[in-house]
Amino acid sequence: MGTAKLHVDPAHVVQSLVSTLLDVFDATRDLYATLRAKEKREYEHNLRSRGYSESRKFEIADEDISDNDLILDKAAVTRTYEDGVQDIGVQFAIGDVVSQTGLQSQIITLQSVLITTFMYGPSSLKPISHHLSNLVAASRVAGTSSVDILAAQHQRQLSIPPPSSRARRSSISTRHSPLYPATVVPTTHTHSTALVKSRRSTAWPDESAHTNPTTTSLSSRPKPPKTDTESTDFTGLTSYVSSTPSTLYCPYALDLQKHPSQLLASAVTSNISPYCPHCRRILHLTPGRSWEIFKDDEGAERCFRVQNRFVVKCHRESADGGYSCILCTRSGTMDTVCGDVKALIQHVWKDHGAGELELEEDVLEIVDNKAVDRRRRDSGLSIVDSKGGGVRRAMSLGSPSRPRRRRPTFEREVKTLEVWSPRESA
Repeated sequence: MGTAKLHVDPAHVVQSLVSTLLDVFDATRDLYATLRAKEKREYEHNLRSRGYSESRKFEIADEDISDNDLILDKAAVTRTYEDGVQDIGVQFAIGDVVSQTGLQSQIITLQSVLITTFMYGPSSLKPISHHLSNLVAASRVAGTSSVDILAAQHQRQLSIPPPSSRARRSSISTRHSPLYPATVVPTTHTHSTALVKSRRSTAWPDESAHTNPTTTSLSSRPKPPKTDTESTDFTGLTSYVSSTPSTLYCPYALDLQKHPSQLLASAVTSNISPYCPHCRRILHLTPGRSWEIFKDDEGAERCFRVQNRFVVKCHRESADGGYSCILCTRSGTMDTVCGDVKALIQHVWKDHGAGELELEEDVLEIVDNKAVDRRRRDSGLSIVDSKGGGVRRAMSLGSPSRPRRRRPTFEREVKTLEVWSPRESA
């Protein structure tokens, strides 16, 4: 009596974890059968010593009940996983961080009970029935908890549209005017440090094909210059009515993602403690500042500036807050949730390449060889002030691709310039 063994793809993390858990269930059942047989032999030996005839057969009542429980625990997990794969597809087999961590915890807990019973059970003074009860209880907890974890992942992924649907919906929505009125402040500043956008298009891959003449005409019109420090009014919640609910992002963050030319609301740009105009959570940003990231790209070092707008469109509307990485979401492979702004920036710095950064409309590349060379020896990531011409204190982290010559965290003075750069819509 058993279930068919899963064909495991190493790239499918949840599938691999479920397969491992099923193997632990099998090992638990084997150990249970071994201890049960030993208990029966000891019981018979005890009766023989009391004078019972050797021709008499003995049977322990309810022998198969707990064994059937172990089989049902394994079958329940298998059924829940197969239902999820049938409804969701490959994304369910890959899973997310929450389900992956939960399944790993259940595997470790059940394995620890199994190993402890195997190593110390025979020499323990406690009766075998005690160890059998521990195995059954541990298997039941692992089975029910794993079923709950997989069911919760099923519900989460059902509420989030697949990546291809998000891309198509974003492609359509970006061809319309933003739902927030824009207030444009022209500027005549000139500087020696040049901020340039990517040499490649920031549009989604499917937007370049099958373009109708009306869309092409509208897209070719020049866009006025905009900056993250300029303000715009928040007009209410009417723009969120037709959007699909998402647990990863706040509705205001989704609106910024759908409309790349939309400016930040005044609640973000004009307050000492910027907050989201929709969910009202504090965003822990400083208006006018941005993060600089230095990345190695085929032997050359490139500098990117992550603007506040990128952080705002990554924030979540949830009790624990946090920030979801939009770059991971767009890739469609997994979703990454970071606890604070610094964790989000460090994740982008360490886990995403220069090719992804230059495709992001809210990450600007700085082209100034002298500025990059000055920081090449000891700076991989820094926070700088994008307003004013003074000298600011900044904390820098060393590049992960080079050996460190200094302490991991230090302060240095970074001179910044006021730069105004137009943002092109995707």
